[in-house]
Amino acid sequence: MTLKRPESQAKPSETQTLSMEEANNLVIEYQGWAESIARSVARAWNMDWRQDGLDGAAMEALLFCARRFQPSRGVPFKGYARKRIHEASTEAARRSRGWKRGLGSSSTEQQAREISAELLQVFPELRGGEISISDEGDSDEATRSSIRELLVSASIIAAKQGLTSDQPDEQLDYKRMVENISELDPVHQMMLWKVYWEGSSMRSLATEWDIDELNVIREHKVVLAYLQKTFAKGKPPQRPKVRPGLKAIGIKLRREDSAGLFAKFLNRGA
Repeated sequence: MTLKRPESQAKPSETQTLSMEEANNLVIEYQGWAESIARSVARAWNMDWRQDGLDGAAMEALLFCARRFQPSRGVPFKGYARKRIHEASTEAARRSRGWKRGLGSSSTEQQAREISAELLQVFPELRGGEISISDEGDSDEATRSSIRELLVSASIIAAKQGLTSDQPDEQLDYKRMVENISELDPVHQMMLWKVYWEGSSMRSLATEWDIDELNVIREHKVVLAYLQKTFAKGKPPQRPKVRPGLKAIGIKLRREDSAGLFAKFLNRGA
């Protein structure tokens, strides 16, 4: 599905809604980006993004967002549209697999499948039956540490899904996890938000921040280890410091947003 860029490239005006031409220009500009989200979801579900209809779903969501985008609100278009495009692509993947909400399987089984699919997005090496193991320290302990990381990641994904649960006790547990995340440094909050709430890969996040991907991977491991310790009984662990590779990004974010994305998320839901 390819669109030709029109000769006229009028920039979106700061009006309540965009004109048809302005909305079309947004679709043309962000078509490749929307397709990259569809491909990312397809990889997580081990699908073909075109044959299984994820490309069409992503484009429909992109069109929908372009028609309703309001620049006057001050929200970047990508921030406004990313979640909707990701959700549309994921729903197309569910339909392609024959998964229907509430039908064919229990809600627990469906949630487990969805968590597994999203874990493949965070840890792509799982597709080959491998887990990422640190070279440092005892090999058995390194293996256990990697498994704990997977479990914490699965818990974060479950929290994202379960905050809308109709079970008060379950919802409260998930809220506590998000509260723990909201106490992290803003750069750590943004990293988890991008990876788990928006579905970005650590590679794409490293590209966005213009740093080495290994810095993001190592920071991710440190934060997961901290969250795992917060689940254990005993003295609460010390909040992890921002490592040198992300220090410049951390300083910039603290200047722009001293609270962090998860803290804002909780305040909005309060």
